[in-house]
Amino acid sequence: MRKRLIRSALVFALAVGLCAGAWSLPSVRTVLLDSFTRRQAAYIELYFTENPRFDGASVLVPFAVNDHGSGSRSLVATLTVEAADGKVLATETYPVEPHQGAAVPVTARIRAKGTDVALVRVSLTGHPQTLHFRFGKPPEL
Repeated sequence: MRKRLIRSALVFALAVGLCAGAWSLPSVRTVLLDSFTRRQAAYIELYFTENPRFDGASVLVPFAVNDHGSGSRSLVATLTVEAADGKVLATETYPVEPHQGAAVPVTARIRAKGTDVALVRVSLTGHPQTLHFRFGKPPEL
């Protein structure tokens, strides 16, 4: 009886040790968590923190990028200013270093060639997010 108890305790200790060792491996832990935990899909949030506005011959575009688990180390935001007829007046790129779960605010300044700025677009290179802001009244349909 005593030998059986000792053997059972050793088998249990060995099983606990193997489970603890497997759990300490990041790849095993990820697979196990994915198998019994509903985890949110990673995404990158892009939004205006204020409405874009004119500042002399430039347009100030305040926006923020918030990384929710994508693991991106650097992103590139492309700003485009367009006229009412769709003609591109200026394009600029801004590097953004996202911080996991924290918003990174950016206030971009883009010089507009011409005075008929009607639309500002912000996009992230390689990602589907796009923002746009239209100055003035909306076009009639």
